[in-house]
Amino acid sequence: MNIDKFTITSYDQITGFDRTNGSLDMILDELNDFTLSHEEEKADITGKGGRIISSLKKSKKVTGKGTNGMLSGGALAAMLGAEINDGEHVIRYTDAITVSGNKALTSETAIGEVGNEIGTIYIRDTNNAYISGGERLTQTSGTPAAGEFSYDPDTKEITFFAGDVEDGTEVIAFYDAEVTGTKISNDASHYGKTLQLFIDVTCQDSCDNLFHGQIIIDRAEFNGTFDITGGSDPTTLGFEFSSLPSLCTGKSDLWDFVLFD
Repeated sequence: MNIDKFTITSYDQITGFDRTNGSLDMILDELNDFTLSHEEEKADITGKGGRIISSLKKSKKVTGKGTNGMLSGGALAAMLGAEINDGEHVIRYTDAITVSGNKALTSETAIGEVGNEIGTIYIRDTNNAYISGGERLTQTSGTPAAGEFSYDPDTKEITFFAGDVEDGTEVIAFYDAEVTGTKISNDASHYGKTLQLFIDVTCQDSCDNLFHGQIIIDRAEFNGTFDITGGSDPTTLGFEFSSLPSLCTGKSDLWDFVLFD
């Protein structure tokens, strides 16, 4: 490989590891773009007639910035200073329910205060509106009267007052349910993590030989300012970090770039 004349043809992936225990914290392997920026300040020293006779260089700075084509839970946690928690979590569930014989079943088990797990059920009006013109039924802990319904969380069965809701009618309920999943919390008192980063690249020299490269950043401090975009285009994740010298080891390197076959 000829490193006098070479180019980086692709940024393949960025992996981030906990600096204390070495565990893998994040992988970004759908990089749309990435830039490693370098800055330094220079103060000119002037002499007679204002001519520049020397300069003082200081404040060297390296930052990385890019966009990943898909969301990464590990990268989100790194930017938020959060942990990823697997287990049981409570969500607000939206349930469209079809009524038959004054009965219906919820898709999930509604949880909450006994006798008020669901609270309110909404019935569409003739314009399919739930809120502006729809009818609302209220949960009761006893036998339902007109305008009321009861709920048994053990069987997930809703019972309506006879005649309140016609067979085949779709009603909607919003209730809390416990699900098995993964949670990332954005705590206002936590800030971006500092990880050890490895940036893998593919390189090509002037003779079309391909080889590998890895940029190693011992201390990468992630910035908590970012957008989670979406809409007509797929969701992407922008990220940014700053390289810091590893003071605990006495090294001032902001990065190492290793090239290999």
